[in-house]
Amino acid sequence: MRRVMLIVSLLAAFSWSAPAPAQESAGRTSIFQVEGMTCALCGKAIDKALREVEGVRSVAVDQKAERVTIVADAAVPRERLEQGIESAGSYKAELVSTGDGSAPVH
Repeated sequence: MRRVMLIVSLLAAFSWSAPAPAQESAGRTSIFQVEGMTCALCGKAIDKALREVEGVRSVAVDQKAERVTIVADAAVPRERLEQGIESAGSYKAELVSTGDGSAPVH
């Protein structure tokens, strides 16, 4: 009986379970109207510049509509996303929607 108790105690002391996976938040969606996109290379340049911004999860460029949809961590300031777009070339970016149906406050 003592051996059983000792074994159970040792197993309890040295057992561990993997921590539960952290629940990943969906991120925050921001939609920008972008002036100055004239070709497919413009879209690729903006995509590349935004993917270099830490915390950006996904980028979708719609050249025809002149819109860029970005999903990023909530900690990434929208101004940083705007700077990322404008740093890719001669573009002017303006936040038009937060993706949750609300419009930005001007």
